[in-house]
Amino acid sequence: MTKLNIMAAVGAAALMTVGSLATSASAQPWRDYDRGYNNGYSEYAPGDLSTSHVDALEWRINNAPIPLAQRRALLREWHQIQPLAWRVQTGQASRWERDRLARGVAHIEQATRYAGVDRRDRRYGYNRY
Repeated sequence: MTKLNIMAAVGAAALMTVGSLATSASAQPWRDYDRGYNNGYSEYAPGDLSTSHVDALEWRINNAPIPLAQRRALLREWHQIQPLAWRVQTGQASRWERDRLARGVAHIEQATRYAGVDRRDRRYGYNRY
């Protein structure tokens, strides 16, 4: 019976050790994903949100082979984000304004990047021939 008690004590000690390690590991942040919205980083470098880059997007919209309705919608969005570029470049913009500008630039770039190309599904390498 003492052998069984020793085995039970060793098993309980091992279980408590594993449990405490798992608890302490789960309390740690994993790759800074608990630091808040967008982790304080933007997917764009500061040069990509400059006024010259945002102004160049207007040319890109006007010269992309896209339907007129989509062109008008993109120009409306560009007119909304264009004043934010100056505030971001001079450091006067809030974090919300910087994120809004980054989202707008990403949307316009994505809409004009594949404008003349066949719009098949480009995810995971599908339809590449």
